[in-house]
Amino acid sequence: MIYAELAGGLGNQMFIYAFARALGLRCGEAVTLLDRQDWRNGAPAHTVCALQELNLSPEVTICSEPGFAKQHLPRQNAAKALMIKYEQRRGLLARDWHRWEQRCAPLLNLLGLHFATDGYTPVHRGPAKDFLAWGYFQGEAYFADFAPVIRQELRAKQPPTGPEADAIRTAAYPVALHLRRGDYCKPENEILQVCTPAYYARAAAAVAAAHPEATVFVFSDDVDWAKEHLDTAGLPTVFLPRGDAVGDLNRMALCRGFILSNSTYSWWGQYLAAPGRAVWAPDRWYAHTKQTALYQPDWQRIETR
Repeated sequence: MIYAELAGGLGNQMFIYAFARALGLRCGEAVTLLDRQDWRNGAPAHTVCALQELNLSPEVTICSEPGFAKQHLPRQNAAKALMIKYEQRRGLLARDWHRWEQRCAPLLNLLGLHFATDGYTPVHRGPAKDFLAWGYFQGEAYFADFAPVIRQELRAKQPPTGPEADAIRTAAYPVALHLRRGDYCKPENEILQVCTPAYYARAAAAVAAAHPEATVFVFSDDVDWAKEHLDTAGLPTVFLPRGDAVGDLNRMALCRGFILSNSTYSWWGQYLAAPGRAVWAPDRWYAHTKQTALYQPDWQRIETR
């Protein structure tokens, strides 16, 4: 059995699903996602599981039993805990420690664990009866061989409806602009503070030059701030009221162009869109030296400084 622990918000949960599902398809095994319910006691590592609203495969189950990994996967869970403690003590969270995790991967895979918090680290199933995945697995390389399946299963069960969806469908060239503030503005998340108003202004100007017929649809967790600070290069702009995570992502994916924030949420918006979409993305994903495997070759990178 392949197990994967859920972490983060919807965007990260979707990457974890995609990684585990693709590994299960390669190995011919069922997958169980572990919903640790950490949000109930205020832990920041995992928010409410929202995957049930997506078109998930029946071969993937979600387990909400507290402490499941500790009880049923003690060897893998102990190795995971040691990796986390080491990285925290070494202060690696604000640095590029991808090579360290790559060096550890072969041994951890033999023990039945794949631990990859950043970048692309190839996985080898190994001989262990049960296999635990812990990390964010942020990159299409983890599931590119099953991309059509992943796209189908990570779309919402219901197509988007309502006036906002209708406005996007009828626009000549709808562009989704995602602006994330919220937790990104906290001092402890300084590494994520990349996408400034200047970045969005440059990206909007690039959109206007390429598609003067575009309409910008702004998706944000701080709509009032966006209305006050965003410069959309004179393009018609619609500020959408904030809805639920799946519903907003569903509407975002209707667009043809995308101005991304450095967020996995908007990454999935562009990935689930129809073929032929265009993407304008920040040229840095982190404020420090960390690298990412999220960039795709056809994206246009916009200066953030």
